[in-house]
Amino acid sequence: MKTSELTFPFLDDIGGTIRGYRVFTACRTVNGKVLRIEDHLQRLYRCAESIHMQPPMPKDRLRDLLGEVVQRNFAEFGPADFRLEIIFSGGLNGESMKQSGKGAHLYVAVTPIARPPAELYETGVALATFPHLRMLPDVKLLNYVGAIVGHQTVVPEHNAYDVLYVDPSDRRTILEGSTFTIFFVDSAETIVTPPLNGRILDSITRRILLEILEPRDDIKVRQTTVHTDLIPSMSEAFLASTTRDVLPVTRIDATPIGSGETGPVTRTVMKIFADYLKSY
Repeated sequence: MKTSELTFPFLDDIGGTIRGYRVFTACRTVNGKVLRIEDHLQRLYRCAESIHMQPPMPKDRLRDLLGEVVQRNFAEFGPADFRLEIIFSGGLNGESMKQSGKGAHLYVAVTPIARPPAELYETGVALATFPHLRMLPDVKLLNYVGAIVGHQTVVPEHNAYDVLYVDPSDRRTILEGSTFTIFFVDSAETIVTPPLNGRILDSITRRILLEILEPRDDIKVRQTTVHTDLIPSMSEAFLASTTRDVLPVTRIDATPIGSGETGPVTRTVMKIFADYLKSY
């Protein structure tokens, strides 16, 4: 079935369609392979376990199924890389909140990778802060109401590209973006990013960046709490996500980051990540 024809079985999946009982992962292919498929599956099954959801099938079977999906799409549409949304949905007993004893429904949607315009990798983007803590932050739920509200409010107010969440309890602790992880470069040229403390998602792109950057002698990386009042002292910033890779950030709200241009550390990280993808 083509993704454009994908439908949800409403009555058979009330747990997902009405109760919002869904988890997912969004991954991409690189050079004909799903990038870090084991990381995505590990996180997806952990997320399902966190909300007491019975997966639709064992992990090994899903891995094989995804391999078949990838091969069929390459055979049909050629070698261009694409994005996969893998969704576990429902598994509740009718309209109740009780488990049915059956596994969740599985949906796999395949779409082209929609990257930002090329010029944004040169000029950078602006982010608008928004006080919001996602429900179960370390679980990848299909709930983006916070991002949607932010895009109707603070994004147009600051003429921004996207939303950067700050902890609503203090309105100054930086958490994560609507669909990305945030990184800063401080005055000592150390890359700093919020820690995995249960208040942000364990992003796969974040994992990759930490894995390839931390062993290097020419780059320093630290996971630490970052507050909004430190933004003026930061020399650079960038975001990272599945479809955007590493994208420079040159302004947050009304405050320019450093010189307001893409900095040398960010450019180095962009190249390191691009080289990693080429060699994957």
